[in-house]
Amino acid sequence: MVIGVLAIQGDVEEHEEAILKAGYEPKKVKRVGDLKEIDALIIPGGESTTIGKLMKKYGLLEKIKNFNLPILGTCAGMVLLSKGTGLNQILLELMDITVKRNAYGRQKDSFEKEIEFKDLGKVYGVFIRAPVVDKILSNDVEIIARDEDKIVGVRQGRYMALSFHPELSDDGYKVYKYFVEKCVK
Repeated sequence: MVIGVLAIQGDVEEHEEAILKAGYEPKKVKRVGDLKEIDALIIPGGESTTIGKLMKKYGLLEKIKNFNLPILGTCAGMVLLSKGTGLNQILLELMDITVKRNAYGRQKDSFEKEIEFKDLGKVYGVFIRAPVVDKILSNDVEIIARDEDKIVGVRQGRYMALSFHPELSDDGYKVYKYFVEKCVK
């Protein structure tokens, strides 16, 4: 199985390493043609406004919207999968959620902690200027991870979005296996 990582901005190499650790083949996705060579896509953390503008500039925005690929969005990827942020920005709008960007504060407020993840138990989460889901817009959205009262992981059909960075923790590869099992197969 080939899992693509959108490689236009963000922490691409860390995702590639985690994909390998989970037992799958990573591939950088930089052009529209790359989408035909993958079974699923990861939209990494980074800066969601920048990633959105670059997806549009390179013709990836509409192709990703209409390609029906399973997608895992982490941090900025969660923002991009959402239907809204309360700000004027380019989004894929593939998941029935709205998010609050930078819900935990600024870069200096970043932290790491164990969180409860559905079917996986405790997973180590790295939160860097992380968003949170502030509204679920349909019954099709399943909450899969929480940080106390905050929703930090959701799944809807072939899409999964996380507030945190699984690629930055030792046990994060389990999240990729979960994604493949629940969203790709």
